[in-house]
Amino acid sequence: MKFRARMIEQLAVKKFYSIVVTMGKMAKLCVLRLTADKMFFILTDQSVSGGPAVWAEMDQESFFNEYNIEGVSSDQNEIYLEFSPDKLAKTLNSLRTGQTRSVKVKLTKKNDTPCLTFDVEMMGAPLVSSRTCVHDFPVIVLPRKLWSDFTEPGLPQFDVSICLPEMKRLKHLLERYKTLGQAVTVTATKQGRLSLKIEGEDGVFSTHYPDLRVPVYRDDTLPWQRGDSALLPDTASVRVDLRRLGLFLSAELGQSKRAIANVVDTELLHMFFLYDDLLIQYFLPVTHKQ
Repeated sequence: MKFRARMIEQLAVKKFYSIVVTMGKMAKLCVLRLTADKMFFILTDQSVSGGPAVWAEMDQESFFNEYNIEGVSSDQNEIYLEFSPDKLAKTLNSLRTGQTRSVKVKLTKKNDTPCLTFDVEMMGAPLVSSRTCVHDFPVIVLPRKLWSDFTEPGLPQFDVSICLPEMKRLKHLLERYKTLGQAVTVTATKQGRLSLKIEGEDGVFSTHYPDLRVPVYRDDTLPWQRGDSALLPDTASVRVDLRRLGLFLSAELGQSKRAIANVVDTELLHMFFLYDDLLIQYFLPVTHKQ
């Protein structure tokens, strides 16, 4: 197996780093799936039954100026690597400065340990040459028998879907809510109304967004279809972990083209973010926290 890639655009480097940081906030372990045309960051939470999962899908051509992969075989040209995203984010901390000239990444073996080796070329001061930092980051190469554990999550039948309000306002609201309780109830209606309610020792607090768009499901940019709308409820609610929701929404990935919340009543919140070069799905199950 071989993998080698290179990034030189600053925006691509910063967004790649932001994805790694987001994954590190959400889970202790992450699986990186490499294919010829895409790179996937996959999170599962084995500590919680039916726990939250993140599926991030990147178009490699939008991030990398060079990208070469030789997978396990010609007919299965893929590589699956497991690693700690939090540790990787700390290792690549220099990428957030915006002073990176290029980042080369390749799959190597150091002392019989598989590694992702990052060659980070930093810009030098005027009249000073650039410098290169090399990081050998240990990873686990997953055998083919485990690949089926990391396929794209199946999408359930959603009861209500709604476009999300401006992300900056939503992030600010959840930051304020964190001091009031541990869980937030998300309610959406087919008429475009979104409510967030938190119940704490100091009382019940709620915020309402009354005039949001409702997705059009004939739009082929959406990876799911709803059933007969007339047979589905007008309103759906789910109570989810406030901290986990806030951590996910804190990602600094820029403005998405589509931001949609899908609710399975009393069971699941599914969030879908579509960018020009990135698709992220987040599955957050109901919580029983008070």
